[in-house]
Amino acid sequence: MAKNWNTILRWIHLIFGMMISAYFARITFTGNVNAWEDQEWVTMLMGQGVLAIVFWTGIIKWQLPRIKKWNRNRKKKQAAV
Repeated sequence: MAKNWNTILRWIHLIFGMMISAYFARITFTGNVNAWEDQEWVTMLMGQGVLAIVFWTGIIKWQLPRIKKWNRNRKKKQAAV
């Protein structure tokens, strides 16, 4: 498998996204909103660290290329007019 930034960002995004899914699955399946009440650091880690990583890798991986493509097309249309 080729190791480029696209592949690396995809795997980081997927792995950390699965961590969030496991966190919420535990809360959902136990039926207890305070499932982690004795371990407050887990909630802090999920809320600040993991969620931020998933958010920023998602923007970098999927949204920035869309914005760049949109700007290129817009500039081409302006140049053609």
